[in-house]
Amino acid sequence: KTYVDSFGSLVPFVLLFMIIIASSIGFFFMIPVAAAALILDFRVALMISLVGLTAGAMFSFYIARYLGRDYFEKKVVSKIDTLKDYDEHLEKSGFLSVFFLRLITLTPYELVNIAAGLSRISSLQFFLATITGIIPGTLITMYFVRTTNDIGSFQFYIAMILLTAFAIMPLLSKKVRTIVLNN
Repeated sequence: KTYVDSFGSLVPFVLLFMIIIASSIGFFFMIPVAAAALILDFRVALMISLVGLTAGAMFSFYIARYLGRDYFEKKVVSKIDTLKDYDEHLEKSGFLSVFFLRLITLTPYELVNIAAGLSRISSLQFFLATITGIIPGTLITMYFVRTTNDIGSFQFYIAMILLTAFAIMPLLSKKVRTIVLNN
């Protein structure tokens, strides 16, 4: 907190840059998101986090799309029927698949970015699913981080319960698993 505060009026931009970089290269992006939640006004921290996470996701999506999509389709997808079917599923139902994967906070964020970039999902579907899918988890995570100032408080326990429930609830839904896994 002290280090980030040392940037003065540039703090929001520094945190935004850190979130973009961390969420696009596979670094633990929750560190700068947590820092934003602790240091900044809640609304500013939320906006910076959503913009940064989405920008980082789009960056790694496009890198995978333009550097690996054609090769991956020719060398892997075309030879495995299950992947071919799933690729077609993502072309048709990509929004819901990515949306639910974003809701499942235990799913590796960067893996979803790269896998989507290698698939047939449109960039618009990926963008919309990412931005809408990360809102609930980001809100709950920021609420949890802000309650850590008073560990043991009622709000802290509520935030822990919400965070845990939110992480596992989508996994319990057969409908969500069917959409995500194309079963």
